[in-house]
Amino acid sequence: MFSTIIILLTAMLAVFSSAASDDFQVTNLSITKVDGGNVTIKFTVHDPDPLGKETKSCGGTWKIASHGYPVDSYKVCGGNTTFGWHMESYRSMEVFVLGLEHSYTDPSVGKPPYDQITNFAKTNLTLANHPCKVNKGQKVCAQKANTVIRAPIWGTIA
Repeated sequence: MFSTIIILLTAMLAVFSSAASDDFQVTNLSITKVDGGNVTIKFTVHDPDPLGKETKSCGGTWKIASHGYPVDSYKVCGGNTTFGWHMESYRSMEVFVLGLEHSYTDPSVGKPPYDQITNFAKTNLTLANHPCKVNKGQKVCAQKANTVIRAPIWGTIA
């Protein structure tokens, strides 16, 4: 009984310490709309947590006005199942909330297969962090060079 309580407390501490880790970092974000065509989003996401430290390129394309972006589930980044993204909300390519998830192994939580942590983060995107330009039927909103958009972790599961 006592050992079970210790194991549970250790797992809870690991989850809380993971949830308090650094925000995810988004860089190189661009979202492009071609008149009569598609909207494409591309960005890089980095998890600075020492156990989950990883960087991946993410992206997706959908038809204009189709609402074909991922909403209810996460789209895998770069063929890697550890990072995913979706739109928490999407008003326009200028204003949206980007949701992110990252899964990794943390041996302090338990033995395989119970050693997995998934962190969830989100960030609000506006013209302040990705201004737009229109040129020849194409609208491009791009993150300012050499900047980082922080995506605070709002939840963790183990």
